[in-house]
Amino acid sequence: MNFTIDTTTNVLNNTAGMALVGKVFNDIGLDLPNHSLISSQENQTIKIMAGLIAQGRSSYAEVDLFRNDPLFQQALEFDSVYAPETIRIYLDRLAGRFTPYVLSALETVNMNLLGRVKMTPIKTELGPYLFVDIDVSPMDNSGTRKEGVGRTYKGCDGYAPIFSYIGAEGYMLNCELRPGTQHCQKGTPEYLEKNL
Repeated sequence: MNFTIDTTTNVLNNTAGMALVGKVFNDIGLDLPNHSLISSQENQTIKIMAGLIAQGRSSYAEVDLFRNDPLFQQALEFDSVYAPETIRIYLDRLAGRFTPYVLSALETVNMNLLGRVKMTPIKTELGPYLFVDIDVSPMDNSGTRKEGVGRTYKGCDGYAPIFSYIGAEGYMLNCELRPGTQHCQKGTPEYLEKNL
């Protein structure tokens, strides 16, 4: 395979996908509906975390990689991006006051997004079925002292979250973080009801 290498005066950016992410956030309504309960700073923190997750980053501390990235800021419509310490303060406030509310709002956002896509069913002799794949997937967090980390059935220290994916495309329907020591069947009937 041949490659052509050229020079440019244009700005090249590894976060180019954020333009699409920002558009999706605007289209599906990532802004949480009850602004009297959640401050604009807390709402911005949630959008920053969602942007980090879209970039494959799961820790608020990784925001430093994007603080001076104009595309990250423009795509999420921010004048500036908070420092990790500021994000932690707002996440702690949200966790202390509104964990069920924020989770419910994010589930609503996910349902809005799923409602806009066409999912591919599987075809059987009895007709097409839209299937849901549900599985517990242990995550290795060996060597950490995070709350909830414990010995998983896979033999590593970590969490044992459960995930639900829908359609042939595998869109995420739902997920739940669980302690590593939790048996995979514990709480599963309630989780299944939430998925329906």
